Amino acid sequence: MKSLLLSAVTAIALTTTLGADELSDLKTQLKLLSERLSTLEANDKKQVEQTNALTSELINVQNQTSFTAIDEDKAIQGMSPAASKVYYSKNPLSIGGYGELYYSNYTHDGANTGSKDPFGDTYRFIPYIGYKFSDNIILNSEIEFEHGNEVAIEQLYMDFILDPLATIRLGHQLLPMGYVNLYHEPTLFNTVQRPDIEKQLIPSTWHELGLSVYGKSENFEYQIGAFAALDMNTTGASGKDWIRKARVGNESDTGIENMAVVARLDYNGINGLQLGISGYTGKAGKANLPSKSQEGQMTMFDLHAVYQNEGFKARALYTESHLTNANSYKTDMPESARGGYVNLEYNVLPFFAQTSQRLPLFFQYENYNLATSMANGSAFGNTETFTYGLNYFPHDQVVLKAEYLNRKNKNTATASSYFDEGIYSLGLGFIF
Repeated sequence: MKSLLLSAVTAIALTTTLGADELSDLKTQLKLLSERLSTLEANDKKQVEQTNALTSELINVQNQTSFTAIDEDKAIQGMSPAASKVYYSKNPLSIGGYGELYYSNYTHDGANTGSKDPFGDTYRFIPYIGYKFSDNIILNSEIEFEHGNEVAIEQLYMDFILDPLATIRLGHQLLPMGYVNLYHEPTLFNTVQRPDIEKQLIPSTWHELGLSVYGKSENFEYQIGAFAALDMNTTGASGKDWIRKARVGNESDTGIENMAVVARLDYNGINGLQLGISGYTGKAGKANLPSKSQEGQMTMFDLHAVYQNEGFKARALYTESHLTNANSYKTDMPESARGGYVNLEYNVLPFFAQTSQRLPLFFQYENYNLATSMANGSAFGNTETFTYGLNYFPHDQVVLKAEYLNRKNKNTATASSYFDEGIYSLGLGFIF
């Protein structure tokens, strides 16, 4: 490049001493040199652009093979996008997860108005770690850190993908019941904590050792399997916690007495709408009272629906549970329960700004009875909750929550113990 410029300068200097013919030849050479210089400059610019493009592409490839970002449009059946990352990762190893933190303050608590102190909780931090042995053999896990000091394995299973219509899942996995039990990441439900019904009657998160098969066609999804059954002899499996405390989960050191059958079917043939039903049945554990030793049978079902259209979303669920021979376990053992809720939300932010951020306002109503009948002939009252709140999504994977919950608490067989609760709560949730 420097030699060309020097030649050009020399040629210009000589024009003052040369004749007409020689001057013409030099002008021609100068023109050629100028054109060559322009060509070289263009080539240099093109090479720089190509180098920048290749560098950018290399960075993208490195990111794709070392870290998989969440794609909201990609999710395995019955799982959130964060939990599904390993299925789409270009790297055999995949890491994802979610977290929840919250703060609550009671405005009133029955006769003890204002007596409960505000409280906060580093509620959950959950890493997902997956490994793809091949496109058809995939390991996935969910490790739960709760309250900053409790650790458990919530999921640890292997998928053997045979066909879109049939994947075999073997290991510790979520039971396909309800809505929140499967889609329990904090960006997927708008209340600060999970609905009461999907904590008590469908005890989210409900995970057991088992074998299942799942698959989908154009309009339907299904899952059916055998899992460790609820055990009504478990300590604490009575009163309002009779279902939640009966989970075997990770604490199977006392043995797994029975296996239960669980099945789920969802219909997705209408745009934006999902309709589904889930069912559970299994023996409830050996009887605890010698004089009444008949083993009980536990059955439950739920009906669920989700509809979404642009900024509007509605979710509804109804569930019932029944236990036979309840008096074989405890004199105050519940033998039936039922409940349902409706959750409505609407994203109002488009009325104020054109942005990818979201600001859904929501309302949730729950009505449930954790013991519609008990072995001793008594029953609980019907509890109602009214929750009003908002979520702010500065990013699709991050949510800030605020709500007020009013609970007319009748989770007892003693009417004089009924009380109302009012709770303000703030929450932070994220997935990655």
